[in-house]
Amino acid sequence: MKPPLRDADEHPEEPIRPQPMMPLDRRRLRVGHPPQAVPMHRSDAEPWPDEPDDGPPRSRRQDVDPIFGYVMAMALSIGLTPIPANTRYVLLWAALALMGGMAFVLGSGIRLKVTDPGDLVWGFGLGLLAGGGLMLVGWDTLAVTAERLFAMGQEDSALLETWIFQATAFVMPLSETMFFRGAMQRVHSMLTVALLASAWSILMFFPNLSLGEAPVVGFVIGTALVVLNFLYSYVNYRHGLAASYLCQVVAGTLLLLVPRLLAG
Repeated sequence: MKPPLRDADEHPEEPIRPQPMMPLDRRRLRVGHPPQAVPMHRSDAEPWPDEPDDGPPRSRRQDVDPIFGYVMAMALSIGLTPIPANTRYVLLWAALALMGGMAFVLGSGIRLKVTDPGDLVWGFGLGLLAGGGLMLVGWDTLAVTAERLFAMGQEDSALLETWIFQATAFVMPLSETMFFRGAMQRVHSMLTVALLASAWSILMFFPNLSLGEAPVVGFVIGTALVVLNFLYSYVNYRHGLAASYLCQVVAGTLLLLVPRLLAG
C-alpha cells in the first residue's frame, strides 16, 4: 500500500546545515596547490547564523605562506654574515628546521611515511648518480670547497671530519628538506621551490668561499647548487619527502665529505 501523501507546508524539509571544510587529500602531490583548508571550529551548542549576510565561523588558525618564513630566513642569513661560518650555519639551519617542524606539527600536510620502498631506492640512486657525476669536477676542487666552508683556516682534525659528516648527513638535509620540499613545495610549484632553495644555498655558502679571484669556479659551484636543488625537488615530486631527504644525504656526502677524506 502506498504511503499517504503529505502536504509540503505541514512537514517542511529540515534545512541542510553547511559543514566545515574538510582538509584536501595531499598524499600524492603533483603540482603546486593553494594552502590546505583548515577545519572550522564550532561547538555543537552554537547555532549557525540565520542572517544571509553573516558567514560561517572563521577558523581560529590560518595557513601561513612559507614565503614569509623564507624572506625572514634570507634576511637572517644576510644579518649573520659577520659571525663565524660554522656558528652561522647552525643558526640558519636551526631556523629552517624550526619553521619546517612547526609546519609538520600543525598538520599542514607534510608526510614522511614511506608507502613504497622503491621510492627510497630511487632517492638513493639519483643522489648517487648526481653526486658521482658532479665529482668529475675534481677531487681537489671539492676538497678545497669543503675546507673553506667548514674549516675556517683551522688545521686538520678528526672533529672537523665529524662536523662535516653531521652537517651533510643530518643537519642540512633535514632542515632544508622539511622547509623547502616539505612546507614550501606543498603550496608552490617544483620550479619555484628549486629556484628559491638555490638562492638560499648561494647566499649561505658563497660568502665563505672567497671566490672574488675565481669567478669561473663560482659559476661552476653555483650551477651545481641549482642542479642539485632541482634534483631534490624533482625527487620529492615523484617519490616523496623521505626519498628527497635520502637523495640529499647521499649527494652531499659524496660532494663534501668523501673528497676531503680522500684528499687527507
